[in-house]
Amino acid sequence: MKQLLLLLTLALFTTTIQSQSLFQKKADQLYNELSYLAAADYYKSLVKTDSPTEENMRRLAISYFKIYDFVKAEPAYKNLIDKFSATTTESDLINYLQCLKYNQKYTEAENVLKLIEQKHKDNLITKNHSKKKNYVKELKKDSAAYKVTNVESLNTENAEFGPVFFNKNQAVLFASNRRNTSAKNKTFAWDDSYFIDVYTSNKKDSLKFESTMPMAKTVSSTYHDGPVCLSADEKTVFLTKSNLVVKKVKGVLVNVVNLKLYILTKDAKGKLSKPESFPYNSDDYSLGHATVTKDGKRMYFVSDMPGGLGQTDLYLSENVNGQWQKPENLGQAINTEGREMFPYVHEDGTLFFSTDGRAGLGGLDLYFTVPAMDAYFEPQSLGYPINSNFDDFGFALNNDLKTGYFSSNRTGGKGKDDIYFFRSKEPLIGVTLSGIVFDESNKELIPNAWVYILDNNKLAIDSTKVNEKAEYMFVINDPSKEYFVGAKERSKYYDRLVPVGKLQSGDNKKDIGLFPKYKLICSIKDAKSATPIEGVKTTFIDKANNTPKTYSTDKTGTFTDIIRGKKPGDKLQFTIKYEKESYITVERNYDITLDINTVIELKEVLQKLEIGADIAKVIQINPIYFDLAKSNIRADAAKELDKIVKVMQENPTMTIELGSHTDCRSSKASNVSLSDKRAKSSAAYIVSKGVTKTRIVGKGYGESKLINQCECEGKVVSTCSEEEHQANRRTEFLITKF
Repeated sequence: MKQLLLLLTLALFTTTIQSQSLFQKKADQLYNELSYLAAADYYKSLVKTDSPTEENMRRLAISYFKIYDFVKAEPAYKNLIDKFSATTTESDLINYLQCLKYNQKYTEAENVLKLIEQKHKDNLITKNHSKKKNYVKELKKDSAAYKVTNVESLNTENAEFGPVFFNKNQAVLFASNRRNTSAKNKTFAWDDSYFIDVYTSNKKDSLKFESTMPMAKTVSSTYHDGPVCLSADEKTVFLTKSNLVVKKVKGVLVNVVNLKLYILTKDAKGKLSKPESFPYNSDDYSLGHATVTKDGKRMYFVSDMPGGLGQTDLYLSENVNGQWQKPENLGQAINTEGREMFPYVHEDGTLFFSTDGRAGLGGLDLYFTVPAMDAYFEPQSLGYPINSNFDDFGFALNNDLKTGYFSSNRTGGKGKDDIYFFRSKEPLIGVTLSGIVFDESNKELIPNAWVYILDNNKLAIDSTKVNEKAEYMFVINDPSKEYFVGAKERSKYYDRLVPVGKLQSGDNKKDIGLFPKYKLICSIKDAKSATPIEGVKTTFIDKANNTPKTYSTDKTGTFTDIIRGKKPGDKLQFTIKYEKESYITVERNYDITLDINTVIELKEVLQKLEIGADIAKVIQINPIYFDLAKSNIRADAAKELDKIVKVMQENPTMTIELGSHTDCRSSKASNVSLSDKRAKSSAAYIVSKGVTKTRIVGKGYGESKLINQCECEGKVVSTCSEEEHQANRRTEFLITKF
C-alpha cells in the first residue's frame, strides 16, 4: 500500500510539473504574440508560487502596463522591484513611476524617482522633475483655466482620438477603433479591441458633429490605419499604418507591431493615390504620428528608431526640393527616456506634443514649445484640467487660440479614449512676431543686431540677438495690446523703433531696416611736428542744407560728426573750415561718394604762422599753369590764386613772397626772366583782388633752386623723368612776415 501511495504521489508530482511547463509555454506564446490581455491571466497564476521567476513577474507587470490596467500594473511592478531590487532595470522603475502617477500616488512616485536616479544619474525624467518640486500644486493652481466638455457626438464606447480639422474647419478626421470596416471586423489580440480606422464627420458647431463615415477604402487595411494629418492645402495625407512583423528573438518567434508612415496625394478630382511609403520606414522600428508645418517644409513625427533617448522620441525631417531629408532627433530639449508622442504643429509653428517624461500629473501630458532658430524653448505644460493623471494627447487648436480639441482616456468619458472640446480663459499660446534685420540702404542682412519688443509705453518687455540669418522671433502672450519692435547695431547703424500694428493669430512678420550710421572722423596735426593740435575750431557745412555745425578738436586732435540720412551711392558734399590762433586758417571742400564703409576718415595738417612756411603746402594749391612761353593768368591758375587771396584776407598782417621756379631746360637767363614775369603776374592778380601791394612780392628764381638733382645746363645731360622735372616747376608762397 505504501509503495502504491508513493507511486501515485510521484505520478501526481510529474503531472503537475508537466502542467506548469505547458502553462509557462502558453503564457510566453501569448506574450510573444502580443496578446497581453490573455497573457496577463497566465502570468498571474505563474507568480503565485513561493518562488516566482523574475521574468514572469516582469512580464505580468508589462502585460498589465500594455493594456493600460495601471491599477493592477502598480502592485505587479512593486512586487517585482521589492523581490528583485538588485536586478531591477531602469525601464522597470520608469514604468512603475508612471503607474503611481496614473494612480495619483505622487509621494510614492517621488521615492521611485530617487531609485531611478540611483540607476542612472543623468536620467532626464528625474532632472525634469527636480526642476519643479511642487509640480502637482503648480499645475492645478488654476482649475478654472479651462472648461472641458466631452464631444459626445463623435465618441463611442470604444476609442476616438487625434482630431484633424479640414475644409475651412467645417469637417474633422479622427481615428477610432469602433467596430470597423476592415476584413471580418478583426480584433487586436493586444487588448481584444478592434483595429483602428480613420473616420470623417461634418461639424455643425463646437460640440455637434454628424454624418460620420469611414475614410476612403484607399486608407483602410486589415490592421491599424490612423491617425492622419493633412498638408495646409489639404492635398496631401500623411497616414500612420501598422504592420505585423514576425521576428526570431533568442530563438523564439515573436510578433512585432511596427508603425509606418505613408503619404497619399489627391488628384484634381479629389481621389487619393495609393499610399507611398515614407523613405525612412523600417521593419526594425516604428515611425508615424506625423504633423507638417504650414509651409510644408518640416515634418515632426514619433519613432523608436535606434539612437533615441527613450521609449519613443520626436524627430524632424526637412523637405528640401521635394525630398524628405534624414530624420533628426529633437534632442534633450524635447525628448526623455519616457514616451514623447502625438506631435501637432499649429499654423504659427508652435509645436504641441504629449509626454510622460516630465513633471506632469500622470500618463501622457500635453506640452507646447516654440521652435526658434533651430532651437526649442523649454516645453510648457498646458496645465489642469486639460492635463490629468490619465493620457492626454492628440491636440488641435483653433485660430482663436482659446478653443480646440484633444483626446483623453480620463474617467467619465464614453469610451476608452474620447475627444474633448476645451475653452480657455486666456489665449492658450501667444502669437509670434518674427522677422529679419537688414540694411535699409542695400538690403543686406545685419546678423549681429539686437531686437527688442516694447509695450505701448515703449518700455522693453523682452530682447533677443538675431541669429546668423539675421532672424528674430518673440512670443507675445497678449495679442490684444499694442507693441513696438526695435533693433540696434550701434557700431554702424542708427537704432530704429517701429510700431508692430494689429496682431493676428499665428506668426506675424515685421522686418526692420536700419539706416547706416556714417561717421566722420577728422584728425588734425601740426604740419611741421606731426603732433595733434587741440582746440582747432572746425566749422562743418553740409552743402545740401548750408547749415553750419561747429566743433573743437580734443587732445588727440580729433573731432567727429554723424552724417544722417545717407546711404551707399549718395553724394556727400561739404566744406570744413579749420581755425586756430597762430595757425594759418584753412578751408577745404569735399565731394565724397558714400560706399558700404560707414567711417569717413579725414586727415588734415595745419601750418603755423612762421617765417618761411609755404602756404601752398598747407592749403593744397594745385600747380599753376601758364601757356607756353607766356605769363598771363589762365582761368585754372586764377582759381588756385584765389585760395591765396582768401588766406591773406583771413590773416591781414601776413606778407608773403610769391616765388616762381622752373626746371633746368632752356637757358638760365631765359628761365629767370620767364619765372620772374610769371611771379609778378601772379602777384599782380592777387593785388587785383584787394590785397595791399606791400603784402606780396613776386620773384622769379628760374632753375636756381631745384629740389632734386635734375640739372641740365651746358654739357650736363639730365636723365630725369618728366615727373621729376615737373617737381621743379612750382610756385611757392613763403611767409615773410606776420
